[in-house]
Amino acid sequence: MLTPLDINKKEFHRSFRGYSCEEVDEFLEQVLRDYGQVFRENQELREKNLRLTEELERYARLEQTLKDALVMAQQTADEMRQNAQREASLIVQEAENKAREILNQARLQVEKAERYQSDLEARAAAFKMRLRSFLQAQLELLATEEAAATAVSEAQPAGDTGETEKTGPGLDPGL
Repeated sequence: MLTPLDINKKEFHRSFRGYSCEEVDEFLEQVLRDYGQVFRENQELREKNLRLTEELERYARLEQTLKDALVMAQQTADEMRQNAQREASLIVQEAENKAREILNQARLQVEKAERYQSDLEARAAAFKMRLRSFLQAQLELLATEEAAATAVSEAQPAGDTGETEKTGPGLDPGL
């Protein structure tokens, strides 16, 4: 292939009427072939450059789309994380409220059981007091009856056959 330097240094021999027509024609044919080849290569390179530029633009758009998708995915992930945190917070708060309610109900039941126990203890104490009073009254009655029986048996003479007992105390046996 001819270079610009080759074209610049090319000298044609002088002939009678000037340059040799054959040499000039030969040189022009060679220049034309080389120039045609360079022109085609240039055209192909321009087309290739255009294709590569379009492909580069397509990749740039794809890259921007991927960046946008990545940003969107990050935002979505952040929103989901925030929503999950809010939901977890609500669940924890709800669980704490339910636990408080259960504790309050348990306290109420304990208080109710304690009141019931106090009532039962008071009733038991009152029952014991009534029972003690009843038993003391029965013991006193028993003691009174024993004293009366002892007094009656001491009042009877030793030889008495016990007719007094048959007729009753204070009755005249002769009647």
